[in-house]
Amino acid sequence: MKIEDFARIVKDSVIKQLGSDWQVTVKRTNKNNSVTYTGLKIRKSDSDISPLIYLDNQYKNYQCGKTTVPEVVNYVVKIATKEMQQIDMKQFLDFNSIADNIIYKLINTERNRALLEDLPHIDFLDLSIVFQYMLVGGNYGTAFILIHNAHIKMWEVTVEDLIKAAKLNTPQLMGYEFSDMKNVLNEIIEIKSSKKICSNISISEIENGIPMYVLSNRYKTEGAACILYPKLLSKIGNNLMSSYYIIPSSIHEVLILPARNTDSSMEIQAMIREINDTLVAAEEILSYSLYFYEEDDGRMYIV
Repeated sequence: MKIEDFARIVKDSVIKQLGSDWQVTVKRTNKNNSVTYTGLKIRKSDSDISPLIYLDNQYKNYQCGKTTVPEVVNYVVKIATKEMQQIDMKQFLDFNSIADNIIYKLINTERNRALLEDLPHIDFLDLSIVFQYMLVGGNYGTAFILIHNAHIKMWEVTVEDLIKAAKLNTPQLMGYEFSDMKNVLNEIIEIKSSKKICSNISISEIENGIPMYVLSNRYKTEGAACILYPKLLSKIGNNLMSSYYIIPSSIHEVLILPARNTDSSMEIQAMIREINDTLVAAEEILSYSLYFYEEDDGRMYIV
């Protein structure tokens, strides 16, 4: 069974459970790096909320025999009728009401050409700064709504208004964590060993005592955007007393390697390719480029 057929079967059962007051449609969405997700867009006739509930993981679990169609249907109905109903989206219509929760994230420009046509964005090296609304509270935890051109048209604001708000909000709301790689190595091994894959280059370097650091936000979600924080790269350079390489591990974090600890950028570039090709999900790849932060002039550039 293809995922489209699976989604239609789930949709029909969801409609039977929810009743005629609900509209349910199958929707395919291009996410980061042009990876396509399939889900159900659900809306009640008297509600402004239209949650899009992705079925990709549920479909994989169904294929492996870990779940059944009735269980997936119950999962979708639960989200649609309980969790998402607690979100008041009326305030989203007014930019002044949500401006304090506008944050930014980084995506790869070339891999997201089609998506970027519909998003307000700012170029940054081979990456693009895009914006989202951070929604916190209730049973749904933390959610993010990607900001599209239609939103800024509705709000009658500009990209400059978005970046002004995001520069202030993102460091405050997301924070950052700068950790020695040795302190997070066990966590990485535990996650990757479950997939029976590993980065031999990075682990061997750590075992040989070469200092390497991880930079992300406190949520460890889309934390590569920390490199945009005002004065943070300078602060890191001062602490390390060195210029340094910035390795795009994924959209969720970057690795920091002091320049004094390596003589070959080609080896680091090989590590980036290995990480992207073996460890990182397609939708989480940030870049194949190697970046360098020059401490003397405070400049970040592609090697």
